[in-house]
Amino acid sequence: MVTAEIVCLGNELLMGITVNTNATYLGEQLTRLGIEVRRITSVRDDLEQASECIKEVIEREPEILIVTGGLGPTYDDIQMEVISKVTGKRLIENKEALELIKEHYEKYGLEMSEERRKMAMILEGGKILNNSAGAAPGCLIKYKKTEIFCLPGVPTEMKSIYTSAIHPYLSSKIKIPITECKMLAEKCRESEIAPYINQTKKKFKELYVKSHPQFGERKGITIHLSYAGEKGEKIVEEAKRFLIENIKENQPKIRITEIGE
Repeated sequence: MVTAEIVCLGNELLMGITVNTNATYLGEQLTRLGIEVRRITSVRDDLEQASECIKEVIEREPEILIVTGGLGPTYDDIQMEVISKVTGKRLIENKEALELIKEHYEKYGLEMSEERRKMAMILEGGKILNNSAGAAPGCLIKYKKTEIFCLPGVPTEMKSIYTSAIHPYLSSKIKIPITECKMLAEKCRESEIAPYINQTKKKFKELYVKSHPQFGERKGITIHLSYAGEKGEKIVEEAKRFLIENIKENQPKIRITEIGE
């Protein structure tokens, strides 16, 4: 499978001020494309710490690295500096990025300032990713075996760039069909269905099988089956049947229903 890692820059993520919804969103989107997300890392807005983190990711050689946060106009927006330090690629004022930033602020009757112009400092050789929801453009650059996507941390802006540029790009390159099935097990504890989850995984080794306890008003245990590959429909259907029949035979009190998204 194509592999990916996600790195999220931001002190606020580590201080508990901001919930890292970017990681959840990107993890789900990449997984749906058939990409194996191996790690998601949050790191402080610190040049040395963030550079060390990115360097370690590059050494693991994922095909895809998505970095969020740190593309704005303030002193702690250091994503481009970090990637520059790790890759050795120079930061230059990108004309395309500068024009996009000017257009954004002109819409609000605002002039360019030194801080706003900072967002046009892009890695040399980088491809600009237009940010239609904000000022700071994203960037795509290839380094060694990894394609690095640099995105802003504001969720609306990150999603805008992902849906308009990154998703179409990855979809055109990666042709791995994903087959999924979700079921709800009611009137049981997770430990009661654990033996049948384990047996299903043992029988269907390449299948992703996971149980998720529900909380609050949502009752029961969600069971998620997923397979990446051409045989997905057949394997998921067989695994679903095997799991349900096994539970019904041994735990008839447990109610299993298939659920949608």
